[in-house]
Amino acid sequence: MTCDARRFPSLFLVGTSHRDPNGLRRCRRLLRALNPQVILVEVSPFAVRFRLKHGRFLLKLLLQNLHKATAMTRIPVALALRSPFIQPILRQCTLPFEYRAAFQRFREIGTPLFCVDTGEASRLFVADWPEMLSSENLARLLTSSLPSPLSAADEYALARRALTQAKPGAQRRHWNEDFTLRQQREAWLEKTVRATLERLQPSPLVYLGGWRHVVPDAGQSLYDRLCDLNPCPLLLDQADEGPRNDFNP
Repeated sequence: MTCDARRFPSLFLVGTSHRDPNGLRRCRRLLRALNPQVILVEVSPFAVRFRLKHGRFLLKLLLQNLHKATAMTRIPVALALRSPFIQPILRQCTLPFEYRAAFQRFREIGTPLFCVDTGEASRLFVADWPEMLSSENLARLLTSSLPSPLSAADEYALARRALTQAKPGAQRRHWNEDFTLRQQREAWLEKTVRATLERLQPSPLVYLGGWRHVVPDAGQSLYDRLCDLNPCPLLLDQADEGPRNDFNP
Protein backbone atom coordinates (compact mmCIF):
# COMPACT_ATOMS: atom_id res chain seq x y z
CA MET A 1 0.00 0.00 0.00
CA THR A 2 1.80 3.08 -1.24
CA CYS A 3 0.89 6.64 -2.06
CA ASP A 4 2.17 8.79 -4.86
CA ALA A 5 1.63 12.43 -3.88
CA ARG A 6 1.93 13.41 -7.54
CA ARG A 7 -1.64 12.26 -8.12
CA PHE A 8 -2.85 15.23 -6.01
CA PRO A 9 -5.19 13.41 -3.62
CA SER A 10 -7.72 15.43 -1.65
CA LEU A 11 -6.81 13.84 1.70
CA PHE A 12 -3.34 13.34 3.16
CA LEU A 13 -2.97 11.38 6.39
CA VAL A 14 0.43 12.34 7.79
CA GLY A 15 1.77 10.00 10.46
CA THR A 16 4.24 11.35 12.98
CA SER A 17 6.39 9.97 15.75
CA HIS A 18 5.61 12.20 18.71
CA ARG A 19 9.20 11.70 19.89
CA ASP A 20 10.68 12.97 16.59
CA PRO A 21 13.50 15.43 17.48
CA ASN A 22 13.17 16.93 13.99
CA GLY A 23 9.38 16.99 14.06
CA LEU A 24 8.83 20.74 13.90
CA ARG A 25 11.21 21.28 10.99
CA ARG A 26 9.79 18.30 9.11
CA CYS A 27 6.19 19.38 9.71
CA ARG A 28 6.87 22.87 8.45
CA ARG A 29 8.56 21.54 5.32
CA LEU A 30 5.84 19.00 4.59
CA LEU A 31 3.07 21.56 5.01
CA ARG A 32 4.83 23.90 2.60
CA ALA A 33 5.11 21.06 0.07
CA LEU A 34 1.52 19.83 0.38
CA ASN A 35 0.04 23.35 0.65
CA PRO A 36 -3.20 22.25 2.36
CA GLN A 37 -6.34 24.35 2.40
CA VAL A 38 -7.22 22.99 5.86
CA ILE A 39 -5.11 21.30 8.56
CA LEU A 40 -6.48 18.92 11.20
CA VAL A 41 -4.18 18.23 14.16
CA GLU A 42 -4.47 15.26 16.50
CA VAL A 43 -4.63 17.23 19.73
CA SER A 44 -7.67 18.19 21.73
CA PRO A 45 -8.63 21.82 22.39
CA PHE A 46 -8.47 20.90 26.08
CA ALA A 47 -4.85 19.73 25.75
CA VAL A 48 -3.85 22.96 23.99
CA ARG A 49 -5.53 25.15 26.61
CA PHE A 50 -4.02 23.10 29.43
CA ARG A 51 -0.48 23.44 28.11
CA LEU A 52 -0.87 27.13 27.36
CA LYS A 53 -2.10 27.74 30.90
CA HIS A 54 0.03 25.31 32.89
CA GLY A 55 2.92 24.27 30.65
CA ARG A 56 5.49 26.67 32.10
CA PHE A 57 4.61 25.66 35.67
CA LEU A 58 4.75 21.95 34.81
CA LEU A 59 8.13 22.33 33.15
CA LYS A 60 9.47 24.18 36.19
CA LEU A 61 8.11 21.49 38.52
CA LEU A 62 9.58 18.75 36.35
CA LEU A 63 13.03 20.32 36.41
CA GLN A 64 12.87 20.86 40.17
CA ASN A 65 11.90 17.26 40.83
CA LEU A 66 14.41 16.00 38.28
CA HIS A 67 17.19 17.68 40.25
CA LYS A 68 15.94 15.87 43.36
CA ALA A 69 15.82 12.58 41.45
CA THR A 70 19.36 13.00 40.17
CA ALA A 71 20.55 13.67 43.71
CA MET A 72 18.84 10.46 44.81
CA THR A 73 20.30 8.41 41.97
CA ARG A 74 23.63 10.25 41.61
CA ILE A 75 23.03 10.61 37.89
CA PRO A 76 24.24 13.89 36.33
CA VAL A 77 21.41 16.25 35.42
CA ALA A 78 22.68 16.65 31.85
CA LEU A 79 22.58 12.88 31.40
CA ALA A 80 19.13 12.64 32.99
CA LEU A 81 17.75 15.24 30.59
CA ARG A 82 18.81 13.04 27.67
CA SER A 83 17.20 9.90 29.13
CA PRO A 84 14.72 8.27 26.70
CA PHE A 85 12.35 7.94 29.68
CA ILE A 86 12.55 11.62 30.64
CA GLN A 87 12.43 13.13 27.15
CA PRO A 88 8.75 12.17 26.58
CA ILE A 89 7.76 13.87 29.85
CA LEU A 90 9.61 17.02 28.82
CA ARG A 91 7.69 17.02 25.53
CA GLN A 92 4.38 16.63 27.35
CA CYS A 93 4.98 19.96 29.08
CA THR A 94 4.96 21.83 25.78
CA LEU A 95 2.62 22.14 22.82
CA PRO A 96 3.03 19.29 20.30
CA PHE A 97 5.26 20.14 17.36
CA GLU A 98 2.41 19.20 15.01
CA TYR A 99 0.26 21.95 16.50
CA ARG A 100 3.10 24.49 16.53
CA ALA A 101 3.87 23.86 12.84
CA ALA A 102 0.20 24.12 11.84
CA PHE A 103 -0.32 27.25 13.94
CA GLN A 104 2.75 28.84 12.38
CA ARG A 105 1.29 28.21 8.93
CA PHE A 106 -1.99 29.74 10.05
CA ARG A 107 -0.15 32.87 11.19
CA GLU A 108 1.90 33.06 7.99
CA ILE A 109 -0.76 32.51 5.32
CA GLY A 110 -4.04 31.97 7.17
CA THR A 111 -4.48 28.21 6.59
CA PRO A 112 -7.37 27.12 8.84
CA LEU A 113 -6.29 24.86 11.71
CA PHE A 114 -8.59 22.62 13.76
CA CYS A 115 -7.72 20.61 16.88
CA VAL A 116 -9.69 17.42 16.43
CA ASP A 117 -8.82 14.89 19.14
CA THR A 118 -11.23 14.12 21.97
CA GLY A 119 -10.62 15.62 25.38
CA GLU A 120 -11.37 12.40 27.27
CA ALA A 121 -7.95 10.83 26.75
CA SER A 122 -6.27 14.13 27.60
CA ARG A 123 -8.20 14.47 30.85
CA LEU A 124 -7.30 10.91 31.85
CA PHE A 125 -3.66 11.69 31.10
CA VAL A 126 -3.73 14.92 33.14
CA ALA A 127 -4.91 12.92 36.15
CA ASP A 128 -1.57 11.08 36.06
CA TRP A 129 0.58 14.22 36.09
CA PRO A 130 1.18 14.43 39.89
CA GLU A 131 2.57 10.89 39.98
CA MET A 132 4.43 11.22 36.70
CA LEU A 133 6.26 14.38 37.78
CA SER A 134 7.12 13.22 41.29
CA SER A 135 10.81 12.94 42.16
CA GLU A 136 10.26 9.32 43.19
CA ASN A 137 8.83 8.40 39.80
CA LEU A 138 11.58 10.26 37.97
CA ALA A 139 14.20 8.41 40.02
CA ARG A 140 12.55 5.10 39.13
CA LEU A 141 12.62 6.00 35.46
CA LEU A 142 16.28 7.03 35.59
CA THR A 143 17.28 3.70 37.11
CA SER A 144 14.83 1.55 35.14
CA SER A 145 16.11 -1.68 33.64
CA LEU A 146 13.32 -1.70 31.07
CA PRO A 147 14.28 -1.53 27.39
CA SER A 148 14.45 2.01 26.05
CA PRO A 149 11.36 3.20 24.14
CA LEU A 150 11.52 3.00 20.36
CA SER A 151 13.31 5.91 18.75
CA ALA A 152 11.57 8.07 16.16
CA ALA A 153 13.53 6.30 13.41
CA ASP A 154 12.39 2.92 14.78
CA GLU A 155 8.76 4.06 14.85
CA TYR A 156 8.90 5.34 11.27
CA ALA A 157 10.45 2.05 10.16
CA LEU A 158 7.66 0.12 11.89
CA ALA A 159 5.04 2.37 10.32
CA ARG A 160 6.61 2.01 6.88
CA ARG A 161 6.49 -1.78 7.11
CA ALA A 162 2.83 -1.59 8.10
CA LEU A 163 2.06 0.64 5.11
CA THR A 164 3.95 -1.38 2.53
CA GLN A 165 3.10 -4.90 3.69
CA ALA A 166 -0.42 -4.78 5.07
CA LYS A 167 -3.83 -4.44 3.49
CA PRO A 168 -6.73 -2.35 4.84
CA GLY A 169 -8.25 -4.19 7.79
CA ALA A 170 -5.22 -6.42 8.31
CA GLN A 171 -5.21 -8.16 11.68
CA ARG A 172 -2.24 -6.38 13.13
CA ARG A 173 -2.27 -4.39 16.33
CA HIS A 174 0.01 -1.42 17.02
CA TRP A 175 -1.74 -0.06 20.12
CA ASN A 176 -1.62 -0.75 23.84
CA GLU A 177 -4.47 1.67 24.49
CA ASP A 178 -7.76 0.43 25.95
CA PHE A 179 -9.63 -1.05 22.98
CA THR A 180 -12.99 0.59 23.75
CA LEU A 181 -11.39 4.00 24.20
CA ARG A 182 -9.43 3.43 21.01
CA GLN A 183 -12.58 2.62 19.03
CA GLN A 184 -14.35 5.72 20.34
CA ARG A 185 -11.37 7.90 19.56
CA GLU A 186 -10.90 6.61 16.01
CA ALA A 187 -14.63 6.87 15.31
CA TRP A 188 -14.58 10.51 16.44
CA LEU A 189 -11.58 11.30 14.26
CA GLU A 190 -13.21 9.60 11.27
CA LYS A 191 -16.42 11.58 11.77
CA THR A 192 -14.44 14.81 12.02
CA VAL A 193 -12.41 14.17 8.87
CA ARG A 194 -15.51 13.27 6.86
CA ALA A 195 -17.43 16.29 8.13
CA THR A 196 -14.53 18.60 7.25
CA LEU A 197 -14.32 17.20 3.73
CA GLU A 198 -18.08 17.47 3.23
CA ARG A 199 -18.59 20.96 4.62
CA LEU A 200 -15.39 22.76 3.68
CA GLN A 201 -14.36 20.71 0.64
CA PRO A 202 -10.66 21.49 1.06
CA SER A 203 -8.25 20.28 -1.60
CA PRO A 204 -6.18 19.05 -0.09
CA LEU A 205 -7.00 18.38 3.55
CA VAL A 206 -4.03 17.37 5.70
CA TYR A 207 -4.44 15.37 8.89
CA LEU A 208 -1.43 15.48 11.24
CA GLY A 209 -1.35 12.79 13.90
CA GLY A 210 0.45 9.84 15.39
CA TRP A 211 1.56 7.22 12.88
CA ARG A 212 -0.65 4.52 14.40
CA HIS A 213 -3.71 6.37 13.12
CA VAL A 214 -2.55 6.29 9.49
CA VAL A 215 -1.52 2.66 9.03
CA PRO A 216 -3.80 -0.38 8.59
CA ASP A 217 -4.57 -1.89 11.99
CA ALA A 218 -7.15 -4.64 12.30
CA GLY A 219 -9.77 -2.49 10.59
CA GLN A 220 -9.81 -0.03 13.48
CA SER A 221 -7.37 2.72 12.54
CA LEU A 222 -8.36 6.05 11.05
CA TYR A 223 -6.83 4.92 7.77
CA ASP A 224 -8.92 1.73 7.75
CA ARG A 225 -12.07 3.73 8.44
CA LEU A 226 -11.36 6.20 5.62
CA CYS A 227 -10.05 3.78 2.99
CA ASP A 228 -13.14 4.38 0.81
CA LEU A 229 -11.89 7.96 0.33
CA ASN A 230 -8.53 6.76 -1.04
CA PRO A 231 -6.46 8.81 1.40
CA CYS A 232 -2.77 9.29 0.79
CA PRO A 233 -0.82 8.10 3.86
CA LEU A 234 2.55 9.76 4.39
CA LEU A 235 5.13 9.51 7.16
CA LEU A 236 6.66 12.69 8.48
CA ASP A 237 10.25 11.63 7.85
CA GLN A 238 9.41 11.75 4.13
CA ALA A 239 9.70 15.52 4.45
CA ASP A 240 13.45 14.94 4.16
CA GLU A 241 13.02 13.50 0.66
CA GLY A 242 12.36 16.76 -1.12
CA PRO A 243 9.46 18.52 -2.83
CA ARG A 244 5.97 17.10 -3.13
CA ASN A 245 6.73 15.26 -6.37
CA ASP A 246 9.31 13.16 -4.55
CA PHE A 247 6.97 11.83 -1.85
CA ASN A 248 6.35 8.12 -2.22
CA PRO A 249 6.36 5.78 0.82
